[in-house]
Amino acid sequence: MSGAHLLHYTTTTSPTPLQAGRPDKPAAARIDLTVSSPAGQQIYCEKIDIAVPLSEPEGGGAYFTEQPQAEVTGGNWNPLSVQVKSGQEIGLAATTNYYHVIFEPPDIPGFDLVNEPLQFRITGKLAATTGSGLTCLVTERSGTTSDTETRKDTFELTLSTAEPVFYLHSFLAGAPDKPTIPKTKFNADDKVYLAWESNGSFFQVYDGDGTTLYEGSATSCTIPGGTIVSDTTFTLRASVTTGFGTSYQCATITITITNPTLDDLKVTNKLTTVGSNGLTVNGDLTAQSSLNVSGSLTAQGDMYARANLQVDHNATVYGKANITALFEEAIKIEPVFDNIRTEYIYAEHDGILVIENTYTGNYYGSDVPYIFVYEGEGEGTAAISVSIKGSPACYTIPVRKGQKWALWNLNLDSYSSFRFYWVGFC
Repeated sequence: MSGAHLLHYTTTTSPTPLQAGRPDKPAAARIDLTVSSPAGQQIYCEKIDIAVPLSEPEGGGAYFTEQPQAEVTGGNWNPLSVQVKSGQEIGLAATTNYYHVIFEPPDIPGFDLVNEPLQFRITGKLAATTGSGLTCLVTERSGTTSDTETRKDTFELTLSTAEPVFYLHSFLAGAPDKPTIPKTKFNADDKVYLAWESNGSFFQVYDGDGTTLYEGSATSCTIPGGTIVSDTTFTLRASVTTGFGTSYQCATITITITNPTLDDLKVTNKLTTVGSNGLTVNGDLTAQSSLNVSGSLTAQGDMYARANLQVDHNATVYGKANITALFEEAIKIEPVFDNIRTEYIYAEHDGILVIENTYTGNYYGSDVPYIFVYEGEGEGTAAISVSIKGSPACYTIPVRKGQKWALWNLNLDSYSSFRFYWVGFC
């Protein structure tokens, strides 16, 4: 050794101060070192060695968890190499191992003159378990002339460090076979891969109901297929424990299920189904307004429509269908009797004619009453003819819109025993 170093050294860092994480989650660090000659002096230098610890120093402090990257950002020098050396190899009694970064000028006469600032950069990841600060050991081989360069005493550059700021970001979803491609639309039987960036120590993933889907220290997880059957917002909670207690951060992401399974579906306005498979409802379907179905509507349970239910195709009901709203209230009809038959009653729309016969006597021969239903004008051939014979009974006769009906072959004694009701279809 031949005395103190001749060059001036100044440093800046990013971040400031440097952050030293845990050994399993180190923090990114960048050190910029500016080297210059004192004002008014000419200093020649043929080598600058910078040693940074690669394991925790004996007295504690920060260290690099992987080989750092070295580059020259100002001046015409080049980083020669990054080597691993023990403290003893670089003249230290300590047993700490170091990454040894060597910078040298090109092998060209005159390039060893430091007549403008040199700028070196070292980047890597830092960790620390005890203590604070990163100690860099610097050794230069310099002189006042090009032929008097000698190795100078090693000196320390100590840079302050702090615990990393707790962060959680880049919460993304994707397919397990394409984890780097963001995706938010899945089928119900798809697996969902979730990944995030954080320096937290413990993570929990919840579904929209607050059910825990994952917990652990990894920064990714895969949700099994069939777990999520409808649109869901995942919530990720990250935590880290320090000497000041436990801190939390949360992030959310919403995914869409293209073939969801819905327990309860309430439509307050209009529901339109598109596709060839129709709409299958295994539970209750409540429509407060209109429900328009152009395809097939299948209800495995009860289906109630308190407003209008319009079906342009097939409506298949495997449970019960309450369709009382399709019928008008029964209307009692009192047709005029003209000695042998009632007057003709015209149907303004489809419905059911209900005839109640309470006559307890007997009909003989040709005096048996008949119900005739005719098409259009005139009598012609009856579309429906029903014979009323014998004991009291109730008859239901379907009548279509535009048809007319009458009860024939009556006499005054038996006419009073008949009651007529009309149940129209809405």
